[in-house]
Amino acid sequence: MRLTELLGMEVVDRGGKHLGRVVELRSAGEPEHGDSRNARQVTELIYGKAGWLERLGFRAVEERRVAWASIIAIEDETIVIDE
Repeated sequence: MRLTELLGMEVVDRGGKHLGRVVELRSAGEPEHGDSRNARQVTELIYGKAGWLERLGFRAVEERRVAWASIIAIEDETIVIDE
């Protein structure tokens, strides 16, 4: 799976409650010489709920962060987190 495939996926808690959609991924450190895809690890998932005004760009999306280690499962188009 490519990281770009995670963008826009639905984020839910263990009980299936909708928490938002993935808006960004964060990684730590700088890539070593060579292939940067293998040198970096994702550390955080940024997600948020966006209404129509946010989707049209009139307001910023209220973002929330969760550590990558808190992801329980990635299934179909949904990411399940332990929150």
